[in-house]
Amino acid sequence: MNSVRRTNQALYFSRLSLDKASEAEGAQVKRYSEESALFHLYAATMSFAGELVAQYALPPFSELSELLNRRDLPSELRELSLLMADDNSWLKSLVNQYQRLIQQGLDDSAPASGLIFSQSDYAELFSNWLIELEKISRRMREHYQEN
Repeated sequence: MNSVRRTNQALYFSRLSLDKASEAEGAQVKRYSEESALFHLYAATMSFAGELVAQYALPPFSELSELLNRRDLPSELRELSLLMADDNSWLKSLVNQYQRLIQQGLDDSAPASGLIFSQSDYAELFSNWLIELEKISRRMREHYQEN
């Protein structure tokens, strides 16, 4: 599967998970769906970064932070780098929330350290991040396909 198809698939899976979270009647199903949505959002982000790396024939990466800290990045990756450097950006929040999920889950009782932790807020927040990721990937794809 090429990276564009993989990114689109992860975006689609995230949307399906968010739809399931909004329809969930039980707390466990809602939490499962929210965590699944976040997992797929992060996978889509990594896959999209991989698209850009392939497009510009850059060396591969294993960590998003390593890639975005490189010098002389093409404009699309530079934009993502600037988003990662901004503590208030959707991308930085997505990565932080994903790391939190891996380390401790979306536990409502954990210290938030600037992140949301009310269960009812997750689906809406993740939906906003999905929209942002879809917009930026569409725009950047148009740009690099013109070159």
